[in-house]
Amino acid sequence: MQYDAEFCRQMRVNGSEKEDCLTLIGDIIYLATSARNYGLLSLGKDAEENESFLMRKGLELALDGVKSAKARNILELYILSADYTGKDLLERCIILEGVIGIIEGMHPKLLREILLSFLGETNHENYKEEFDIEEIEKLEGYLKRAENVSADSEPAVELSKLLESLDNTFTRQFLQTISIDDLAKVVSDLDGKVQIKLFNSLPKRGAILVLDAIEQHGLLDAQEMKETHEKVFAILGELKEQDRIL
Repeated sequence: MQYDAEFCRQMRVNGSEKEDCLTLIGDIIYLATSARNYGLLSLGKDAEENESFLMRKGLELALDGVKSAKARNILELYILSADYTGKDLLERCIILEGVIGIIEGMHPKLLREILLSFLGETNHENYKEEFDIEEIEKLEGYLKRAENVSADSEPAVELSKLLESLDNTFTRQFLQTISIDDLAKVVSDLDGKVQIKLFNSLPKRGAILVLDAIEQHGLLDAQEMKETHEKVFAILGELKEQDRIL
């Protein structure tokens, strides 16, 4: 399916109809997050009970292990076999791209950007106002719980002391050097005050991405945590050698 100018004209809808699609996108992102965190089998109920035939069919294909290219072909044929226009066509295209993103294991935030692009710039901001508040509240809840957390292991205590001693400039340099994945693996093992310091030093979007990564990783085994500690010590050591931290 080619989203060229002619096809996009067939999907043209008014502003209120675009706003109606925001809830659909929110539902798809919820499914994508569930699949990423708990596996495709967590979508079984929606594959059976979702109100949309196309969504049910797409999730069935996902659960059956159908590859994304073949699933796209099947769903496109269902769409093109009928003479859909306007909101009916727009919703089905959003479902199509959402299901393909779920099958491919796409990060929910990237998938959200793809789906919101169907609705234009204004509705991107409307979505943020309506749905992003949940992410901010989740981050605030995490930081509130972190206030009472203490570092348990010796490496975590040492790392916490090192990171706590950095001023704001050097803290930002550290955060620019470490990957989101490694930061997510180590941060929840640190003293709560240091966790809060690091999260507050990140842009809001970056902080939410780190929190998402923490949830995806879950509990690390001892070997993974040891390797992550070693990476962070190495990063701090390199920055010190470059005279970028004291």
